[in-house]
Amino acid sequence: MDIVFLGPVCRPASEAQAGTAPRQLAKALRRRGHGVLLLERTAPGMRSETSPTVATYQDLADLHARFHSRVRRADLVLVDADVQQVAEVSRWATNTAGGLTVFWDRDTPRTLARHALREDPGCMTPEQFAGYRLYLCSSGGPVPRQLEREWGVARARVFLPGVDAEHFAPGSGRMRWDLGHLEPLSAERRGLLRQWLLGAAHGWPEGRFVLAGMLSAVDDTWPANVARHPAPSPGEHGGFLGAQRFTLALSQGEHTPGADLFEAAARGAALICDPWPGLEDVFALGEEVMVARTARDVLRYLLAMPEADRRQLGMRARARVLAEHTVAHRAVQLEQYANAADRGASWKAPVRSLN
Repeated sequence: MDIVFLGPVCRPASEAQAGTAPRQLAKALRRRGHGVLLLERTAPGMRSETSPTVATYQDLADLHARFHSRVRRADLVLVDADVQQVAEVSRWATNTAGGLTVFWDRDTPRTLARHALREDPGCMTPEQFAGYRLYLCSSGGPVPRQLEREWGVARARVFLPGVDAEHFAPGSGRMRWDLGHLEPLSAERRGLLRQWLLGAAHGWPEGRFVLAGMLSAVDDTWPANVARHPAPSPGEHGGFLGAQRFTLALSQGEHTPGADLFEAAARGAALICDPWPGLEDVFALGEEVMVARTARDVLRYLLAMPEADRRQLGMRARARVLAEHTVAHRAVQLEQYANAADRGASWKAPVRSLN
């Protein structure tokens, strides 16, 4: 297929090297023989980039002037939800494209919350979502059908995060912390984080805890044994996760895994998760991840699990990710969804193997 992929603002070279999710997916699609042009908006102060695989644009007028014909003749046009001026870009893409149009929503709970509160006048309308022929959402369960039923989306399909296994080898460095967490969270999940991570830290003063990029989630009750860590760059995620005995991987919402869940599992981290609906379809509970319902559960895993069992837990989670949740699997899944949409076929279960 000839694919045009409109991604978010281009990253500095140091971050782009590790690969954003759009760049990783584009790379995986190219490996499968597709021609992919990734279009990214130029960040302030950055030089424009033009190559056969990646090009940047200044604004919507520049996008139209230089890439109208390319988008028009593409077999598939994929728009990332985090592209700047997403509503205007979506309107332009769906009106211009001659092939299949696809919207990739990597944070569906955020999308649903914005529309429920109508807090963002620049966000997309249900009519604009319905302009796409395929909607890739990060939530499973009843959410895809809700998007179809209530928003008029033609086809909403589950598209979970995938990892580039090349960047997440098993950790072998020094363990600095007993439990850590990395991920932006909704207000609801921040409350859960406060109860579990800070609650466990209060209950085990000798333990070592770390919270990265979430300083706004705490107040003066912050325990002294919780380290404050700046949000690591994408290229530093692996090292940060590898320095934790256990990783607290909270969901983004019901039926929605957190963005760091698969990254941490690919690193071989021992995962402690909240029991969100659908987790059992992603990992084997008690064998690949542990489920906690209270801070006491978290403490029990930290204090009572033998080290050999902890390592096995992480290795089994890593094996599951490599078998089902890599970016290469997502590229195959996108192909299947696109082919089904072109044929008008009914929904089929996501791919589970590359063999």
